Amino acid sequence: MDESYAEVDKSMELCEFACSLPQLIQGEVLEVSRGVECRIERKPLGVVASIAPFNFPNMVPHWTIPNALMLGNTMILKPSEVVPISAIRIAELLKEAGLPDGVFNVVNGDRAIVEAICDHPGIKAVSFVGSTTVAKIVYVRATASLKRALCLGGAKNHLLVLPDAHLEMTASNVVASMSGCAGQRCMAAAQMVGIGAVEPIIQQMIVEAKKLIPGKNLGPVISKVSYERILGFIEEAEKAGAKVLLDGRNPKVEGDKANGYYLGPTIIDHVTADMRISREEVFGPVISIIRAKDLDAGIAIENANPYGNAAAVFTQSGGNARQVMERASAGMIGVNIGVPVPREPFSFGGWNDSKFGTCDITGKSSIEFWTQLKKTTTKWNPEGKVNWMS
Repeated sequence: MDESYAEVDKSMELCEFACSLPQLIQGEVLEVSRGVECRIERKPLGVVASIAPFNFPNMVPHWTIPNALMLGNTMILKPSEVVPISAIRIAELLKEAGLPDGVFNVVNGDRAIVEAICDHPGIKAVSFVGSTTVAKIVYVRATASLKRALCLGGAKNHLLVLPDAHLEMTASNVVASMSGCAGQRCMAAAQMVGIGAVEPIIQQMIVEAKKLIPGKNLGPVISKVSYERILGFIEEAEKAGAKVLLDGRNPKVEGDKANGYYLGPTIIDHVTADMRISREEVFGPVISIIRAKDLDAGIAIENANPYGNAAAVFTQSGGNARQVMERASAGMIGVNIGVPVPREPFSFGGWNDSKFGTCDITGKSSIEFWTQLKKTTTKWNPEGKVNWMS
C-alpha cells in the first residue's frame, strides 16, 4: 500500500514539473545584423505514443503524458495488457479536468498494438519502457518508420559496498533497494559488489531482510512465469557454488493473498561473474553478492555489465565516492543511496543497453524529445545590400 501511495506522489511531482514547461521553452530572438532578425521557437511534433510496462502503471505513464501534452502534442498510451485499469482511470481524470476529446487516448492490446504504433505514419514519436530485448525491437521498428524513438530497457544495477560504509544505513538501503516493489523495478539493487571485509554489513542485511514478510509488507511478483524464472536463477546459482544466505523460496502466505506468486527476500553470496544471475536482470526480491579485492576491481565488475541504468557506492570516503561517480558506466549514480532516481527537473535515463535513443524521458531533457525547433529569419530593410542571406 505504501508503495502505491508513493507511486501516486511521484506522479504528482511529474505533473507539477510539467506545468513549468511553458516557462522553460521560451524562444530566442537575436538581431544578427542591421534589420535582420533570427528567431527560434519550439513546436510540438503532433501525435506521439507511449508504451508503458506493468510494474508502475501510474508513474511510468506520467513520465510521458504531462510533458508531451504540456508541450502541445496529442498522445496515445498503450499500457501493459496485464495492468490496464490505471491507464483508464488516468484518462477519466484528464477528461474530468477538461482535456478535450482526442488529446489523450488509451489503446489496450498486446504485441500487435505495439507494432501498429511503430508502423503508423501519423505517429511522430514513440517512447517505450520495458525489457532490453523488447526495447531494441521497438527502437529498430519505430526508427525504420522514420519516427523518433526513446526506448528504456532493463538493468543490472550494482551497489558497491566498502568496509567503511555506515553499517545500519547501508544494510537498510541495500535491502530496500532490492526488495521495493518486490524487486520489480529497473532501479532495483540487482547485485552488490562487496569490496574487502564487508561481512558485518552482509549480516545486518540479513537482519533487515527478515523484517520483510511476504503478503504483509512484501508484495508478489507479477505472474507464475516470472516467479518460476526467478526460482530458476536462484537454483542455478546455488548449483554453481553460490551460497544462499537468506532463502525466500516457498514462503507461507495465508488468507486471501495466498494465491499470489510470492517470494521472500533472498540474499545470495559468493556469486561469480560467469553465473547467469550475475549477468541477467532477475526482476525479483533477490540480490546477489559478488566479491572484489579493491575499488578498482569493483568498478571493473560494474562496468563489465552491459546495462547502465544505475550504480551506487556506500562509503564514508569522499575520494572513493568520487572514483565511482566519475568512472562507473551508468546514467544515474548514487552515493549512500540505493535507488538514485533524480528528482524533477533532473531527468531519468540510463546508458548502454538500458537506453536506446537520445535525450531522457523526464525532466528538462524531455523537452528535446517531445518538440522540434522552428527557425525564422526576417529582414525589413529594403535598402540593405544583397548578400548571402538574400
